[in-house]
Amino acid sequence: MAERNERYRGLFLHAKDTARGDRIVTFLCKEGILSLFLFGGPKSSLRSVATPYILADIEVYHDRRNDFSKLTGATILETFDSLHTSFSHMQAAAAAAEFVIRTSAFGGEYGLALQMITTLLRELPSIEEDSAPYAMYAFLWNALAPQGLAPDISACEHCGKRFTEEGALPGRLLAGERSFLCARCAEERRREGFPASAMILIDAMVLQCLREILDVSYSQAARCMSVNPSLLHIEAIIESLAESAAEGPLQSLRLFH
Repeated sequence: MAERNERYRGLFLHAKDTARGDRIVTFLCKEGILSLFLFGGPKSSLRSVATPYILADIEVYHDRRNDFSKLTGATILETFDSLHTSFSHMQAAAAAAEFVIRTSAFGGEYGLALQMITTLLRELPSIEEDSAPYAMYAFLWNALAPQGLAPDISACEHCGKRFTEEGALPGRLLAGERSFLCARCAEERRREGFPASAMILIDAMVLQCLREILDVSYSQAARCMSVNPSLLHIEAIIESLAESAAEGPLQSLRLFH
C-alpha cells in the first residue's frame, strides 16, 4: 500500500519521550488505538499538543515500508487542563487511560471507549478531589460489560440462587475470578482450599451500589460510592475484576493505596 496521510479525531492517552528526544504517543480514535512517532525533540511545534489528555483532530503519515506512523499535524478541540492541578484527578484519568490501552479499548470497542473516557474527563473537574477515585472506579465497572466480563449481580453464578433469597448473602467474589458466589457456594470453595483472605465480601449494599452506578453519571456514581458503608468492598471488587480484564496489575491503581 502506498504511503499516505490520514486524518483522525480522538484523544491522546499517553506520551513517552525517547532517549533521542523524540516522542511516542498513544492516540485513541474510533478507528483504533494508534501508536505514533513525533520527531523533532523539544522544538517540535506539535509537542505541546501531543500530550495526555487532549482531544484533537490529527494528521498521520503512514510509512508502510518501514512500518511506522508519524504525527504530522494536530488541531486541538478540547483540553482538560484543570486535571493537572489535582493529583487525584490526574491519577483517575491515568487509571482510566491505562485500562483502555491494556484492554485494547474494551476488546475493540474503540468508539465506545472514546466516548466513555471523554465523558469521564469532562466530569472529573466538577468532582471533589477526594471523590475522584470513585468516578474512576465507576468508569472501570461500566467498562466491563462491553467486554462481556461484567458479573451477574442478581444471582450466584454457580448455583443460580438469587441474591434476594434468604441466606444468599453475604456472598463472595474470589480474587482473580469473575463470578459472584452466594454464601453457600463461597463456603464450599473455602472448604476446597480457596483462601478466605482472597475472598471479597458481597452484601446487599455492595449490590445496590453496583446496580446504581450503571445508570448514572460519573459524578453521581462518585457520590453514591462515597456514602456507601461497603465502600472498601466495592473498590476491591471493581479493582479485582478490572485487573482480570487487563490480564495483570494496573499500575495506576496502585497509587491510590
